Amino acid sequence: MKVKKLILSLLVFCFTLSAHSQSLSAYQIIEKTHKNRDLQSFKSQGKMTILRPTWKRVVGIKTWVKTRDMTLVLITAPVKEKGLAFLKRGNNLWNWQPSIGRTIKISASASNQSWMGSDFTTDDILKYVSFIDDFTHKLLGKETFDGEICYKVQLTPKPNSRMVWGKIISWISTKDFVERRIEYYDDTGKLMRSCVMRNVKTFNGHKVPMLIEITPANKKGHKSILEITEYTLVASMQESFFSIQNIKRLH
Repeated sequence: MKVKKLILSLLVFCFTLSAHSQSLSAYQIIEKTHKNRDLQSFKSQGKMTILRPTWKRVVGIKTWVKTRDMTLVLITAPVKEKGLAFLKRGNNLWNWQPSIGRTIKISASASNQSWMGSDFTTDDILKYVSFIDDFTHKLLGKETFDGEICYKVQLTPKPNSRMVWGKIISWISTKDFVERRIEYYDDTGKLMRSCVMRNVKTFNGHKVPMLIEITPANKKGHKSILEITEYTLVASMQESFFSIQNIKRLH
């Protein structure tokens, strides 16, 4: 009798979890994804490989992030670009260029442009645009991607948004609320590029894709791959670290 009650209790618990999962709105799904991805403070190291039909280039990268509010990215290779740095504080973006000894303010409109000649945009790296605040959300259903069941959510820019995309469709894991695929469309509904996240690892409860690929839809042989080789959550990071003065000293 006790075994039957235990089995019944487990079935009820699983049904409750399933019902809760199914009842999530598109906004709640994006919110859970935001909490997993954007509320972390961490430092990481990796490399970005830019692939073209006739050549490839590898860029070394170090990144420090204090939630969504502050990001600092340092280029460590190749030698010609070593020391370049990018800083985000709130809605302000800067680029330190040691070759000319100048810090240049990056406009919001430029955040959608290519970053370091890759298929990533400045916004992909510095997170200027918020998927939770700058879009409306619509749940399109569920689909399987890479063998994993995902929520399929459409994001439409709000009227006052500076986004260049007409819409974005995101596949988000129902298991861990990590984005596995993102498609970007223009105003006419034409697919412009896709982003795939793989090799998800867990760091103190946070799920982090260690491999991110961006592929343009209309450029054969073009692809950019960001591979994270080191990742460390940091409980506390001084705000003073994220300053124009500091990016000039990093190497």
